Amino acid sequence: AVSDQALLKISSSAHVLRRRLSGMAPTGGDDFTSILRTPAWLLVFFNNMFFGCAGFSIVLPSLWPYLREMDATPRFLACVVAMYSVGEGVGGLVCGKLYAMRPSQAKALLLTSMFFGLFAAASYTTARMFGNSAAQGLVLASRFFSGFDNGARQTIEQTFLGTMVPAKDQTTVSSRLSSFALSGIMLGPAFGAPLQAVVFTVPGMGLQIDGNNGPGLVLCFVCMMNMLATATYFDPNDVFRRNGVTADDPAATDESSPGQASAPSTIAPAPSKLGVWTCYAVFALVNLSMASLETVTPIVAQRLYGWGPCLHPSDCHFDIRQTYVNLLLTSGGILSLTMSVMMACFLGKIIYSREIGAICLGLGTYVLTNTMNVDFGGYLPAWRFVIGYLMGAFFGGMLRGPNISLLTQIVGPHQKAPYMGLLFAIGALPRVVGPFAFVELLMLPPSLEPVDFPEVYTGPLPRTWLLYGSQAAVYAGMIVMVAMARAPIRRHIEALEAFSRHSEPLLPSKAISSSKRSIYDGQVPGLPATPSCVREGISGIRSVERAEHIGGALDAGF
Repeated sequence: AVSDQALLKISSSAHVLRRRLSGMAPTGGDDFTSILRTPAWLLVFFNNMFFGCAGFSIVLPSLWPYLREMDATPRFLACVVAMYSVGEGVGGLVCGKLYAMRPSQAKALLLTSMFFGLFAAASYTTARMFGNSAAQGLVLASRFFSGFDNGARQTIEQTFLGTMVPAKDQTTVSSRLSSFALSGIMLGPAFGAPLQAVVFTVPGMGLQIDGNNGPGLVLCFVCMMNMLATATYFDPNDVFRRNGVTADDPAATDESSPGQASAPSTIAPAPSKLGVWTCYAVFALVNLSMASLETVTPIVAQRLYGWGPCLHPSDCHFDIRQTYVNLLLTSGGILSLTMSVMMACFLGKIIYSREIGAICLGLGTYVLTNTMNVDFGGYLPAWRFVIGYLMGAFFGGMLRGPNISLLTQIVGPHQKAPYMGLLFAIGALPRVVGPFAFVELLMLPPSLEPVDFPEVYTGPLPRTWLLYGSQAAVYAGMIVMVAMARAPIRRHIEALEAFSRHSEPLLPSKAISSSKRSIYDGQVPGLPATPSCVREGISGIRSVERAEHIGGALDAGF
């Protein structure tokens, strides 16, 4: 039998889900349409996402010189870079499962993951104190836990947004969050660049801080600030209350207690497998591009043009070319930030319902930029390499946000946390495999001549046709796959929209609003004297549609 409490919960959930799928914000909820009225909790998310992703890239320009201090090999460098993405995937899967079981503990999960990030930053900073072998292990472990922290942040925050933000604002808000992530990745080196000119010893520890391990010290400070902001300004239960959803509401968790009828989400069309896996594939290629831009770019710039930090920063003379890689990555971050402003101001609203077109445009840009970086005739001009990098950084922001928004629409009213956790786990795979593959693809073609860049690099001049040509082919193939999946995805989203239009609440919105507290205490003010014959008459309800047929009779009884 369906109890009054379960009936009220179904009615409330249908009301909330219908408004969200139709693009309407709950009465009295947060306003996501104006940047100036962005809620405090969303600003905390932006801050966390920016600095969490900056933790990936802030160490990249100096990571190789730092590892060379420890007598590490280039392949160990690939392991260290990949280990961050392994941690990111593990963090996404683990925290996605935990968040699905305990959505009201989002704050505790975030703070726990940030503690791991703080531990990782401290380990990275102090690694050189423990000898070469132990130092290499500490750097490897620190990158894993930094990735775990970032994967957990992205999964929890993106799932929370998918639950709280109405459909019409999903593209705008997801693009803002994704743009902060991309900007963090791109601008991370800017935080480490000034440290190239800093050398000092921590009193009482004998620990030298310089351009190689200084980024870890910056990350320690950033993690503490993130923890303070999250603890102070993010209260998930308060956000649920303001937006008309409770932590136990199916709109937030999609779970029903034993003995209760299923919520409307259980009869909504199941998420399209083709659509979900298309979004997963696109997200994987977005991260493949980011791995290429951030991981292999410093190596290519060092070996083709002699740009980047010298082998021993404290022993070599300053040369302006030592800052070129940092400047290149920082310029890419500025362009990514420009895209984020455009998405926040007007592009997000334009792209809504046109996400697939935006994804194809972004993938087309990747095809173009990778083709530009092919060394036709054995020569890649620096200007072409720089323009290709900057174009990829700018248009990269047009892929991530719309893709996540599209996945949210495909999942619909069903539980989003497992899908988001798997999304970030799959997205981490290219950043695990990518560094190894990129190094091999760069080294595999035979070199035409040796080069000598004093204090930076001496060895064979690499060829880039295999590295960038293969990526261009992969992105071109993905455009074809997305175009083929477009029609089935649109039909699925239209089916969800049709479902939302027919999921009318069983109770008036006033009764729903006044009965929120009753969901917890087992009392139903809206049903003070429901006749037993009515309860018996609805005891066989199997779906919300059947319940709607008797909704009028229930309302008449009130």
